[in-house]
Amino acid sequence: MVKGKAFRKQWKEKRKPLNKRASSRVKSAHRVSFEERTKQKRELDEVKRKSAEMVQAKKEVKKAKAKKRDEKKKRKEENAIKAGQYQVIKKTEKVRKWHKNARKMLRTMGPEQIERLLSK
Repeated sequence: MVKGKAFRKQWKEKRKPLNKRASSRVKSAHRVSFEERTKQKRELDEVKRKSAEMVQAKKEVKKAKAKKRDEKKKRKEENAIKAGQYQVIKKTEKVRKWHKNARKMLRTMGPEQIERLLSK
């Protein structure tokens, strides 16, 4: 016969670790006290609040930089318009025959803008 369950000794089988109760095998997780949990929660909330503040400050700085950049771009465009030399084209029939780059340079302006440019 093969070495089987029928011939195993009962006292050896009882001492095997698998035959012990599950409660004796499993170690229970270490429970932290209520004060510790509340303290950890407060610390976590503080960290979250601080990080949110930092993100908000970063956003504000980014918005301020973007606004400054846009204002600078507008000023630059206005100064380029003021400094440029312009001609008023009254006959626009030949505009269609112009090169593409020349047509890109063409600007349409209202009468008050033309008056401002001519009065400088």
